[in-house]
Amino acid sequence: MSSFSTAFGYTTYLVPLKAASVDTSFAAATVGGVGAGSTYFINTTTLIASNAVINYAAGVFSLGASAEPTDGTMKPVKLLGLTNASLETDTDSEEVITYDDTSKGFSQSLATGKSWSVSLSGVADFKDAGYQILRLTEQNTVADALRAKFARVGPTGTVETIYGYGTLTGYTESIEAGSIVSWEVTLTGYGPYRLEHDKND
Repeated sequence: MSSFSTAFGYTTYLVPLKAASVDTSFAAATVGGVGAGSTYFINTTTLIASNAVINYAAGVFSLGASAEPTDGTMKPVKLLGLTNASLETDTDSEEVITYDDTSKGFSQSLATGKSWSVSLSGVADFKDAGYQILRLTEQNTVADALRAKFARVGPTGTVETIYGYGTLTGYTESIEAGSIVSWEVTLTGYGPYRLEHDKND
């Protein structure tokens, strides 16, 4: 799977958490989006290995016999084999019509809200830990109110980062061969997202 990840050029991380633990103020992320340390939105000090044994029951993930918290501090998983992770944003607006000399009678569009989503797709082995966590999070979005912390870094050669909270929706799969699956899912934004631009030296 690493060859797909390298070719795609983006590194993406996912952390499942309960909706009650979502902090859209990003208060804990005092340093930035992704990095080693608890002051990052996603702490990459220790990642879940792609061959880890994942279990899930009653709203609790476990790696082998070790239970993982669902308060946003669970170790992140790197999604391997991605073929798409495109950000899409939209602005809701209302049309305001005035009849004065300033507008010359033309309507004006007033922005009233923002929304965002990330279209994710990839190719994975059914036993890949990242794929399993993604599937379990999407499956239990309603039953256990699971959301996801998400971050995307890249493409290759840049450190531009987008990160935020989302709800996994609209999962589809296509069985390729044996234990290989081609999958698609949408991460629908849950509150705002943040953008860290790649800066020139």
